[in-house]
Amino acid sequence: MYVNAQTARLALWQRREDAQLQERLRNDLGPLPDFLRAGPRAVLARQLATPNFEFHIFAARVRSVGLKIVCPDYGEDKFCSGNPDKLSLAKQTFYLGEGKNGGYRTRSHWLIDVERYDGKPLRVVQTRWGEGLIHFHHRLLQQHFPGVEVLDNSRWLARMGGQPARFWPKLLSLFICDGILFENFHTEGQESEFTRRIIRPAFQEVTARYGLQPLIVPLLPIARERDPYWSWYPSLLEQEVLRALPAPSPVAEDCTFVPLPLTTWGEHHA
Repeated sequence: MYVNAQTARLALWQRREDAQLQERLRNDLGPLPDFLRAGPRAVLARQLATPNFEFHIFAARVRSVGLKIVCPDYGEDKFCSGNPDKLSLAKQTFYLGEGKNGGYRTRSHWLIDVERYDGKPLRVVQTRWGEGLIHFHHRLLQQHFPGVEVLDNSRWLARMGGQPARFWPKLLSLFICDGILFENFHTEGQESEFTRRIIRPAFQEVTARYGLQPLIVPLLPIARERDPYWSWYPSLLEQEVLRALPAPSPVAEDCTFVPLPLTTWGEHHA
């Protein structure tokens, strides 16, 4: 399913010279979504773009493909406290260094009233200080990665069927010759069922239709892709939360899994 960054880069520009392929894709999908209309992009698609460690490694990896970054997010998606990725947007965890036993030291802050917003669209979720949750994360992103394109892709996803089983084949089709997707589709743990039911059939459908695989580059090291570390934030970003929170309520946590060596992280850190 995956290709390395350099292979994806070469394939993208070769495919873009195929006018018949591009015409076929436009006939199948209609106009490109807003996030790809300005040209091919390196894409990180999340419910909400935010400058966590996952984004930092994405920004570093994109340098090798020579494309601008764009982050389509999904403001109409519903907040769900049972989803670890969405919960990490509401409970922001900051990395403080290594613990005494070789794990990580972290501190977390609740940004929203979780019970109030569980099941509500992300676009209506407000922080404890009255700022929209989407606006807060985007503001933090722009402070540390100025100029990164962030566009809400909710309308396009709705036009493509609105449900994952319907829109994922069309979404993956965009990465035949209009961009490169940086992503990890988990085959173990909580998300493996989604990969099995939705992603693999969509990938197979697109590959069979066009005779080409969507260009997907693994975002995170496969062996460490399920570590919670990637949804955490550098400690220097914590000050922005402390300034905003009316009554900070940090939660200290100790994690006991073996940490990713900081030398390895340093190679990717932007």
